Amino acid sequence: MHTPGHVLLNLALLGNIVGHEGAVVAGALVPDVPIVVLYLRERLRGTPTETIWSVCYQRKHWLAVIHGAHSAPLAALGICIGWLTHAPSVMYFFYSVLGHALCDFPLHAEDAHRHLFPLSNYRFISPWSYWDHRHHGRVVALIEAVVAVTCSGFIYFSMSPRWTQIVPRPLLGTLLIAINLWYAQNYYRNFVRS
Repeated sequence: MHTPGHVLLNLALLGNIVGHEGAVVAGALVPDVPIVVLYLRERLRGTPTETIWSVCYQRKHWLAVIHGAHSAPLAALGICIGWLTHAPSVMYFFYSVLGHALCDFPLHAEDAHRHLFPLSNYRFISPWSYWDHRHHGRVVALIEAVVAVTCSGFIYFSMSPRWTQIVPRPLLGTLLIAINLWYAQNYYRNFVRS
């Protein structure tokens, strides 16, 4: 699942239930931060995109960081720490990290994460992928885009009234529209045009 989809889904589901929207958004974003850092670092060095994914991404230290960020046991540990220390924002941050990992679990084929890291190196190689056309990417990406639009509508119409002091409604609407336009452009570029 693309990072914006994680944010929208976690916010619509978890943020709506528990509040603590900032912690939920951060928890949805953080697992993909190492991937973004790797990509931007290598692009600034002039590394071709294909080399980034086929060589740089496969280096052990990057995989350990990326898989650790998608680890269900580490997220569960964070939830426990938040509960034991009476820190609800910490707890909901790690609930969101766990939600991110659970959404990624069925949507990664050859690029699957080790979701049980560090307890196991097992990787579930899914028959479904959110980006790879060889693994039903066209269908999965379309479903993800529909989920993004649905979550965006829910966030804007149901959740935004209680945020108006933090995020002005027009700004939130503009951000949600921009995310959904990105999904449409991404789908067109990867599955329609190619």
